[in-house]
Amino acid sequence: MFIVLLILWGSAVVGYLLRRWPQHWVGRILTLSIWVMLFFIGIEIGGNEVLTRSLGQLGAKALLITILTTLCCCIGAMLMWRCVQPKNERQAHKTNHSGKQQFSLRGLCVTMHESLIIFACFAGGCVMGYWGADNYLPEQASFYSLCVLLICVGFGIGQNEELRRNFRHLKKGFVLMPIITITGTWIGALLTALLITDRSIADWLAVSSGFGYYSLSSMLITEMRDVELGTIALMYNVLREVTTLLFAPLLLRLFGPLAPISLGGATTADTTLPVISRISGTQFVPIAIFHGLVVDLSVPFLVPLFCSL
Repeated sequence: MFIVLLILWGSAVVGYLLRRWPQHWVGRILTLSIWVMLFFIGIEIGGNEVLTRSLGQLGAKALLITILTTLCCCIGAMLMWRCVQPKNERQAHKTNHSGKQQFSLRGLCVTMHESLIIFACFAGGCVMGYWGADNYLPEQASFYSLCVLLICVGFGIGQNEELRRNFRHLKKGFVLMPIITITGTWIGALLTALLITDRSIADWLAVSSGFGYYSLSSMLITEMRDVELGTIALMYNVLREVTTLLFAPLLLRLFGPLAPISLGGATTADTTLPVISRISGTQFVPIAIFHGLVVDLSVPFLVPLFCSL
């Protein structure tokens, strides 16, 4: 854990010191390192016969924690919406945004194109691992890929000034939105631990603390725990993002406009932002960006913390 945090936050300090000189190439290296890292994880899974046979079981566990965290996050978001927003404004929003707007299949594919590429890298790695590519994989290749990823993530955190700019556009009550998301997610993880007892509470908290940030969280868990738990984390966080993209209109109708933001977790500042803007309303964009950035920043700290328990 110490090495992971040292690399991450050391890079963040460097990024902050160089914030006047944005380094746009870091984003391209970050994307490439994610693809490579997930390809390596796929090779490890595909080359492990025990894991390959139990993928269905791991998927069922990921689905359960997704359902429970979704429910808890949405209930928390609904309670916050009722507490912060006056009743007349809630009614006006409900009238104007009844969830009739839908994304076309083409628009959904455009929004999810990066996720589809990442899934292809992971699936390709699984196939290569099944064919024996793990025998040719350099020792600790996935760890070195993770180090490159952490350097890029940390550097990006140091150079990011969006958090401060978006903070000025928020109502005071909505500043607590990231806490609602984190708390609801953890409650869902604790409920999962009660139903699936073959893993510790800390394991489920680590899995849930990815908050949709599937690339970094699954890699950290794979390196600090084991490939099986990393696979569950990958499936869970992908399912969380996909649920937000597909079911945002339904979440709006049942739980209010903050529900898609809470469920989106760390992705509300990027991949799920177009859905939130269109379904919940453009007035929620500053909230979504602030929420996504804060939750995103918590992942590199919380996941290693729970993995070390």
